[in-house]
Amino acid sequence: MSQGEIDIATSMAGTPGGTFMRQFWTAVGVSTDVEKGRAKPIRIMSEDYTLYRGQDGAAHVVGHRCPHRSTQLSTGWVEGDEIRCFYHGWKYDGTGQCTEQPAEPEPFCNRIRIRSYPVREYIGLIFAYLGEGEAPELPRFPEFEGEGILEN
Repeated sequence: MSQGEIDIATSMAGTPGGTFMRQFWTAVGVSTDVEKGRAKPIRIMSEDYTLYRGQDGAAHVVGHRCPHRSTQLSTGWVEGDEIRCFYHGWKYDGTGQCTEQPAEPEPFCNRIRIRSYPVREYIGLIFAYLGEGEAPELPRFPEFEGEGILEN
């Protein structure tokens, strides 16, 4: 690695740098780039996630893959405030809880959960807390608030 390059492994989960960086709210998207009812894959700090906006307008960040067959959740579709996997149609709410398993003779949704992360929208950005434990309060930046600067 040459001088000035950043080793991306220093931000991976489980590394000291990755653990430190996940203690803070991280901007993961621009609010206007995520339409209602749409999902998109994102890569933050060497990890993949799914960012989606429910039909009610709320943004959510959940795990990248469905635990059933490891299909990328961003290839699925949003129904209401939940995201449905493209492959077998398992559906997850914004907390990561599986809520539906079509074609399963005896659904076991209550035992299936994917990771989900606290999300806040502020000053035109979508922030997620990717760390462990309770999320701290989202910092405010009054200098970026107000008419003609950025939308809240």
